[in-house]
Amino acid sequence: MKKSYPAVFSKEDEGFSIIFPDFAGAAQGDNLEDALSNAKEFLDGILAYYIDEDLPLPEPTEIVAIQVESNTQFVSLIQGDPSPYIKKKTVRKNVTIPEWLASRGEKDNVNFSKLLTDALFEKYG
Repeated sequence: MKKSYPAVFSKEDEGFSIIFPDFAGAAQGDNLEDALSNAKEFLDGILAYYIDEDLPLPEPTEIVAIQVESNTQFVSLIQGDPSPYIKKKTVRKNVTIPEWLASRGEKDNVNFSKLLTDALFEKYG
């Protein structure tokens, strides 16, 4: 599950500070590459926290609605993927599907668990 949120990058004397208008907290980096990496890591973690705590994810602020205060700031979308950090365990579910679909999927070596998980992520985000 990937979600994109805007982040405001501010050039500091040494490196960059980053805030996400839709979340509390911030990140920083010694240079732009470090800042981008740390922004993604922060977003991955905060999204995983929201999911683990069953909190609704905020709607991302429209990037064009964010005003920067000076020419030392810029806004960028950051794509987060909390999947590797979500602490909830998996559960076993028994499902019923048409026999011909099961046969065809087995013939094509379909991973039914992954297919169902992907479909549920697409439906529920």
